[in-house]
Amino acid sequence: MGLPLTTLASPPARYNVDDSRPGITPQVYLNDQLNDCVIAARAHHNVRLAYVPGAPVLDISPTEIADEYHLEAGPFNLGIVLGKSLSRWRDHGWKAGGFLRRIESCTGPLSITGAGMLAGDATKDLDLLQLKTCIIQHIGVQIDLNLPASITVNDKKTYGPDAPWTSTSLPPLVTNRHVMLFTGYDEGGFTGITWGALQYMNLAFLQKYYTGIYWVQYDASTSP
Repeated sequence: MGLPLTTLASPPARYNVDDSRPGITPQVYLNDQLNDCVIAARAHHNVRLAYVPGAPVLDISPTEIADEYHLEAGPFNLGIVLGKSLSRWRDHGWKAGGFLRRIESCTGPLSITGAGMLAGDATKDLDLLQLKTCIIQHIGVQIDLNLPASITVNDKKTYGPDAPWTSTSLPPLVTNRHVMLFTGYDEGGFTGITWGALQYMNLAFLQKYYTGIYWVQYDASTSP
C-alpha cells in the first residue's frame, strides 16, 4: 500500500523530470537483448530517484540489470509482472550501482479510465491532474501497456523521437506487453523512455493501450 497522493492544485502545463537533472541520458539497459522492460524501467526510475545535483549519475551495470532480470524471470525466462516486481523492489531491494536499493512503497495498478470505480474501488482511479502530479512528486511513473503489433523493438522506425505513438487503429496485444517510465507531459500527451529512446504518446494512445499505472515512494536506501 502506498502513501496518499497530494494533488497539486495547478501543475505546470509542461514538465519533464530530466529538465532539472542534467547529465541523465536514455539507456537501453539490455532491453534490446533481454525481455527485461520491467527491470529497464526500474533502472531508469532509480537513476532519477538517486540523482544528486553535482554528483555523478548513478551507473547501473549490464551485469546488475541481467542478474535482477534472471532472478525475477526464473530459469525459463517467463517474463516479469510489473506489480510483483515493484513489490519485490520494496521488500527485497536490488543491487544497482554497487548498493542494495529499496523503495518505501508502491501504488498500483491505477486507472485513468474509471476502471477502479467500475470494479468497486474508486481509490484506484486517477484523473489527468493527479497523473501529472504523480510524475512531478514521484519523479516519474511506470506504465504497463499492451502495445499494438506494429510497435516492436525489432523495428526502430516504430519508436523513438521521430515516431510518436498516436495511432489507435490496431488492437492491443497481450503478447506485446511493455513497461516504460513516464518522465514528463505536455498538453497533448506524455513523454517516457523505452528501448533507450525518448518516446512521446498522445492521450488517446495511452488510454487505449495502457493496462495499469504505478508510482513509487523512495526511501533513504534508494540513494545511499
